[in-house]
Amino acid sequence: MAKKTKKQFDTIETFIGQDTALNGNLSTEKIIRIDGKMTGNIEKSAGVIIGDSAFVKGDINSGFVVVSGSVEGNIIANESVELLNKSKIIGNIQTKMISVSEGAVFDGRSLMLNIDENNIIDNQKEDN
Repeated sequence: MAKKTKKQFDTIETFIGQDTALNGNLSTEKIIRIDGKMTGNIEKSAGVIIGDSAFVKGDINSGFVVVSGSVEGNIIANESVELLNKSKIIGNIQTKMISVSEGAVFDGRSLMLNIDENNIIDNQKEDN
């Protein structure tokens, strides 16, 4: 799995603290870190970090996703999804690369995306 650099984590723009509950959708060009509770979708972001104490109920659409807490919803990540050892995901995952640590719980389906989305469409046409 591609290792995240310190520079990537320096661009965290939105932080939802441990004692915060948010109801609503988020969209940003930067990275979001959630340590509290969120009900709603992350419609777009460069990256999402779900902390140990976090609970997210909603879909996530992002460049990369690192989960240490709990997510009830589908995850679409253009780059990668990393499920750390205490994470719990109930939902489907679509990504190019996935890493599941021992102790992580994943209840759903995974779909590995090709590097070239156009290639997926062309291959599907050829199969028909």
